[in-house]
Amino acid sequence: MKQFLHTPALIISVILLSASTLSAQGWWFRKADYNQTSRTAAVAFSIGTGGFVGTGYDSATYKRNFSVYNSSSDTWTQITSMGGATGSGLSRDAASCFAIGNKGYVACGQNSNPFNLDLWEYDAATDLWTQKANFGGTARRSASGFELGGKGYVACGQDITGFKKDLWMYDPAANTWTAKAVYPGTARRLAVAFTIGTKAYVGTGDDGVFKGDFYKYDATANAWSTVAAFGGTPRYGASCFVLGTDAYVGTGYDNTLSNRKDFWKYNSLTNVWSAVKDFSGTARSNAVGFTIGSFGYVATGYDSLTTKDLWLYDPNSNGIEEMNRFKTSVRIYPNPVIDNATISFDAACLNAFGKISFTLYDITGREVRKAEQLTSSETSINRGYLGNGIYIYKFTGDNNILASGKIILQ
Repeated sequence: MKQFLHTPALIISVILLSASTLSAQGWWFRKADYNQTSRTAAVAFSIGTGGFVGTGYDSATYKRNFSVYNSSSDTWTQITSMGGATGSGLSRDAASCFAIGNKGYVACGQNSNPFNLDLWEYDAATDLWTQKANFGGTARRSASGFELGGKGYVACGQDITGFKKDLWMYDPAANTWTAKAVYPGTARRLAVAFTIGTKAYVGTGDDGVFKGDFYKYDATANAWSTVAAFGGTPRYGASCFVLGTDAYVGTGYDNTLSNRKDFWKYNSLTNVWSAVKDFSGTARSNAVGFTIGSFGYVATGYDSLTTKDLWLYDPNSNGIEEMNRFKTSVRIYPNPVIDNATISFDAACLNAFGKISFTLYDITGREVRKAEQLTSSETSINRGYLGNGIYIYKFTGDNNILASGKIILQ
C-alpha cells in the first residue's frame, strides 16, 4: 500500500455492528483462487494438510486435471492429471470421490460416453494414479461418495435408465465392490454425503423434485435410519464439509429455481440444523467442499458462469476482529476535499468480506456517489458536481456496515 506521509488523514473510529453480525456463527475468508480453469461439478478430497480438486466441466470441455491446495502456504500446485500420461480419455464431470488414508479415489461421472463406471486411485505419496476395479453398480453420474471405517462408498446417482438408490462399498485391500443396504429415500442424483464418526449421512438432491430429507447409515448394522431434514430449502448440487461432530451444508440450486449461498450446520449429537453465516462468495451450485484441520473450504461451482474462487470457513470467528481491522485502517485523504480524494484500507480486509462498497450521502441522506465491489485497497473518487459542505460516507461488506464518517468538500 502507498504511504502518504505529508497529507492530512482522517482516521475513522466509527463502526456499526448489526445484531445479525454479532450473532453470526463463523466467518468466511477468501483464499487463493484455484490455479486451473474455472469449473463446475468437480470433485474434492483432503489428505493431511492438502485439499485435492480436479475433474469437472469448464463451460467448454470436460476436465481430468488436478491441483492440490496447501493450507499452510495458501498456494495451489498442479499434480498429475487423472490417469497420468495415458489418461487422455478420462476427462469428466459429476464424478464421485472419497479418500482412504493417503489415497484418494474418483469413480463414475459423465463425459461423451455419457456415463462411466471406472475407479481411479491417487497415491498422494507418489503422485501416481492407478486404475482399480470398476464400480459394482451401473455406469452413472452425480452419485455421492464417502469414506467410512476404511472403506469407500458410492450411493445413488443417475444412470442411463434414470435415478438410482443403490449403495456400494469398496474394499481397497481386496479391490472389490459389494452391494449394501439400499438408500431408504427416493432414488436421486446430486445429493450430498458426509461422515461423522462411525456414521455416514446422505441427503438433499433431485428425484424430479428438490429434496431436503436426510438419512444416516450404520456400516456395522448395514442399516439406514431417518434423521432431521435439511434446515434450508430443498435443493440439489449443494456442497458440504465436516468439522468435528458438526457437518456444514450449503450453496446449491433450490426449489425457487435459484442458486443459493446460505449455509447450515448439522449437530450430529442433537440431530438439529441451525443457520450459520451465508457463504461469502457468489450464490452457486455444484461447488466442492472439503476439510483441512479445523477449517472448512468451498471452491469452484456454477453461478451463471463457472468459478474458481476458494473460501475458508472458520467456525470460531465472528468477523469482529476483521471489522475492527478495517475500521482502524480506513483513511480518506485529503479531508477536506477540493477535487479528488483517495480512500484506502488494509488490503487483508479484501479477503474477509465478500464485497466491499463505498457510498457517499449528502446531509439529507441522498446517495450521491457509490463505488461497488472494490477490488483494490486504494481507490480514488472525484467530487464532480458536488457542492461544498459536509457529506457522510459508509463502507459496507458482506452485508455488514464496516465503517462510517464524514467528508468535508470545500
